[in-house]
Amino acid sequence: MTKKSDFDTLMDGIEAEAKAEGDGAVQELHALTDYYSVFNQFLELRKKRNMTQKELAAAAHIDQSEISRIEKGAANPTLATLESLVRALGGELRIVDRKEPIPA
Repeated sequence: MTKKSDFDTLMDGIEAEAKAEGDGAVQELHALTDYYSVFNQFLELRKKRNMTQKELAAAAHIDQSEISRIEKGAANPTLATLESLVRALGGELRIVDRKEPIPA
């Protein structure tokens, strides 16, 4: 059996609190989780490509400081910015139907 990380335990507690508050709190939590998941996926792809923020900035023609803010979830990048960054990483942006399984 795999032990849960401290972060997973924290998130379980937050979700339990949201459920106790009602559907609106649960929906808000899921929206925030989705929002930050995008930035986490972006960071993971950059690391998978073994690129520094500085290297990505040069490839995407975007300031390194903006990449840092995006990865921290402290920026609200435009779609054009995200497309430039993801393209520089050799990835793609997609809209996924949650009712359908995500293709591997």
